[in-house]
Amino acid sequence: METLTKRLLEIDAKLREVNEEIATKEANDPTNSWDDFRRYMQPLWDKAAKLSAEMRMIMIPEFQELSEYGDVMSLKEFISTVKSGGFIDYDGFGKYVKNKQESNIHIYPSDIKHGLIRKDFNQIIWFNK
Repeated sequence: METLTKRLLEIDAKLREVNEEIATKEANDPTNSWDDFRRYMQPLWDKAAKLSAEMRMIMIPEFQELSEYGDVMSLKEFISTVKSGGFIDYDGFGKYVKNKQESNIHIYPSDIKHGLIRKDFNQIIWFNK
């Protein structure tokens, strides 16, 4: 986990550096577009997302009482809803649940697409944006 954290921090530092470069360039050349910025940043965003997902697969959970808001459902129901297009990352996120306790580990619909599903939990709590 330390290696993943180190890699994620390195990518975060690079993202900040690139953001600063782009902001300076934007100030000097207003013809640059969001699309230019997105194309430049996408590889870094993808790396950061992949490392974050890998970290969530090996995190040791911390638990707390279930939130008063959010929808609790079985992991199987969540997976089925994602596969049928009912949830996408833009809609919100979930947290894994075990023994009626909410963990600090997030799950996103895109995790299902990539097969990144923790099997040590049987429920999630879903939070819409």
